Amino acid sequence: MANVVAYHRPDSVDAALDLLARVDVNSKVLAGGTQLIGRNVDHDPFEVVDLQNAGLARVDLGESRAVIGATVTLAEMSAAAGLPDVLRDAARRELPSTLRTLATLGGVLVGGEAESEFLATLLAHDPIVEIHGPEGRRELPLPQLWIEPFHLDGRLITGVSIATDGTSRADRTARTPADRPIVAVVGRRGVDGRLRLACSGVAAHPVLVDDPMTLRPPADFRGSSEYRRQLAITLSRRVAEALS
Repeated sequence: MANVVAYHRPDSVDAALDLLARVDVNSKVLAGGTQLIGRNVDHDPFEVVDLQNAGLARVDLGESRAVIGATVTLAEMSAAAGLPDVLRDAARRELPSTLRTLATLGGVLVGGEAESEFLATLLAHDPIVEIHGPEGRRELPLPQLWIEPFHLDGRLITGVSIATDGTSRADRTARTPADRPIVAVVGRRGVDGRLRLACSGVAAHPVLVDDPMTLRPPADFRGSSEYRRQLAITLSRRVAEALS
């Protein structure tokens, strides 16, 4: 059980960073709670820094890109007119309805789950993660965040910028229509003609794929490594053909 000893709800990102910067205080960020409380295994006492009032629940639409705030929930993304339809659909598929109203973009990013079709969909849309820290604002490509998680030490994800131009498609294989996909492939062809493919269920995190033949997915009870690789090959071909 989570051992929460204090609760803070700062009214700005800077105020939240000040709380996180306190020396000798074990502070944890709360957005929707599905990562912090639902999966917390740290029994040490900690203080919660709730981002609910920090001004991050926004969706800003531009001509060819959109910025989604870190505390926007999956349910809000699924209903946000102007976001790519394939992303709205992936947000709707990601979790049961009771959790979609809680789970936030920032929390899902930090979780980085291997079989997340939603994260694969983000990857196909050229995602740039906005991070704020004591030194100011910086940007990172989403894959770098998973490879180098130290970028979040004492910092906050405040939003993600994605491309909204072009055409996108997705395909997946699951045990049942309601189950999380064993493997999913999402593709986007931008206005420049470039095809970008992203896969979930084939690595430790969703990945961009140039040639699915080179994949070496981990095996589990739902499928062997070779089975997952063949799914990625077949689904990638279907998505590429749909976008040709």
